[in-house]
Amino acid sequence: MNDTTHSADFNKIPNYSDTNDIENTTTTSNNDSATTADKNTTETLNDDSAQAIGTLLDMQQRYDNDLDKTKPSRLRVLSIEGSDPIGGAGTMADMKAFTAQGVFGYAAMTSVLAQNTQGVTDIVNVEPSFLLAQLKAVSDDADIDAMKIGMLGTPELVDTVRGWLVELLKDYQANDKPKPTVVLDPVMYAKSGDRLLTAEAEQALGTLIPLADIITPNAMELAALDTMVNGAKSNSNIPCTASIENQPSDGNNQTNKSTQLAQTPQSCEEMEYLAKSVAARFGVAVYAKGGALALNGSKECTDILVVPTHENGKEPVITRIEGAAVPTQNVHGTGDTLSSTLAALRPQCEDWAETAKRAKAWMTGAIAAADSLHVGHGHGPVDFTWQHSPTGLSFTEDYWRRTKETRERIATMPFIERMLDGTLPLDDFSFYLHQDDIYLTDYTSLLALASSRAADPHERAFFADAASYGLEEGLTFHRQWYREYGFSVEQAPVSETTAAYLGHEYRFTDTGSYPALVAVVMPCYWVYSVIGQEMEHQVRVRRLDLDHHPYGLWIRMYADPGFASRTLEELRICDRLAAEGTMADYNRMMDAALGSTEHEYRFFDQALARHQ
Repeated sequence: MNDTTHSADFNKIPNYSDTNDIENTTTTSNNDSATTADKNTTETLNDDSAQAIGTLLDMQQRYDNDLDKTKPSRLRVLSIEGSDPIGGAGTMADMKAFTAQGVFGYAAMTSVLAQNTQGVTDIVNVEPSFLLAQLKAVSDDADIDAMKIGMLGTPELVDTVRGWLVELLKDYQANDKPKPTVVLDPVMYAKSGDRLLTAEAEQALGTLIPLADIITPNAMELAALDTMVNGAKSNSNIPCTASIENQPSDGNNQTNKSTQLAQTPQSCEEMEYLAKSVAARFGVAVYAKGGALALNGSKECTDILVVPTHENGKEPVITRIEGAAVPTQNVHGTGDTLSSTLAALRPQCEDWAETAKRAKAWMTGAIAAADSLHVGHGHGPVDFTWQHSPTGLSFTEDYWRRTKETRERIATMPFIERMLDGTLPLDDFSFYLHQDDIYLTDYTSLLALASSRAADPHERAFFADAASYGLEEGLTFHRQWYREYGFSVEQAPVSETTAAYLGHEYRFTDTGSYPALVAVVMPCYWVYSVIGQEMEHQVRVRRLDLDHHPYGLWIRMYADPGFASRTLEELRICDRLAAEGTMADYNRMMDAALGSTEHEYRFFDQALARHQ
């Protein structure tokens, strides 16, 4: 290697926020017969692919920042809630949900309930001064990444939380600390129709809602929020579809049936209409829970997510979080559990839509496992332990952390450095390409197998396209390079290193696990994408001429925005499968991915190592 060669650092890739600065190597057809629509479609695809590079680099930069040893190993989430001695709702549910999602939980108690699976018999609200003391005990000593605010039984308690939260947000902003995510569960009505707040407390709650990022009303609460006195008159035209008689409950908690619950939604369409109205009025995202529809006999349980754009004239983004209704009466505490799960997951996800879908999937599993618990004689709790999360990190961030040492070895290996500066002997690169021929033949078969195993149509299409792309682009380039530099295109014998890599992949494939198969093929995408993007950056810095570079076509292929787009989609699929799987699924996926990463290092190294 000559003295002017610089070591490429693939763990410190610049954050290209301006995707216009990224050379887009994808070209459109110059055929005069191409229609304008074809050209527009191609340009759109190119723009999306170029944007994928920025997204991928931003994600890697974020993961690298979080490698700082001063960063916490888990997110920290606060529950502001009442208690539940039976353990299925309130603070007890929040703590279990936090643990299930891999985060560390704090708690400030707002009230103490005498409650079980059959109902509430008494409530003692804590003194506002004592609630404030609890809140300050947490915030004065520890950082908060997110919080879930639940039952606030009196106007004074609402005022206490609002005052504390306003000061907390000001302090975080002044000290340049990330704003904590605020999830507010507007606890106003129980599933039975019991009114849990006085009218005064409901009005006070309305003043707290604008400080939240998202609220999670059930059907009755959604209707109540739409007609709340402190807002403008309801612009809804939904007729009254439910009326609940007055029926005071036992005890001295002042809970009673509402006299008239106008506009309670009875369908997804009505829920969506009201959720849009509430989101617009309060300027917050709304997750409208459809559980009441399922309890009324619907075979589906669809929730509605409405996220305001906060841009004048722009419609909110509406997502239907669909799911089948689980035939069970054991749904005690599901509202509390959903809101705390959203709070735990939001800092781990890209947006509210991803957060909501992950929370919904986890909740469905917890509800489906509820009947086996046999807790109480009424509406029992869900099973918080049906699925274990080993960490508060996403699968891809966990993988990124664990592969730091291997990625650093790849960054400084002579094969990669000499390829970049053009000093790698041609016969060594030819040896590498011949082994890559063998590898790609089997690798694309694995991608096709992933397509056949995928239940999701989008993922089925993605892996089918990936298999086709690998054969057409990869092997076509290989043969072009062989001919240009005078090497034989005949297939060479498989090396021990290549055979070992393929053997590793087939060991996980043969388990029949779709998540393990997706994870074992992932590093070939991500490692090559990281190398390609860093090489492309170094080409600019050193002003290298790729048109006359012996390995210029290789560099362009793996720096291409289209390849980055495919890599990003593969990573998103890995994160989804890991989040929805069991602890055993997660560990199997991680073992598969870590093993493939080590094999990637050996695969690159074998061309030069054979001379030693």
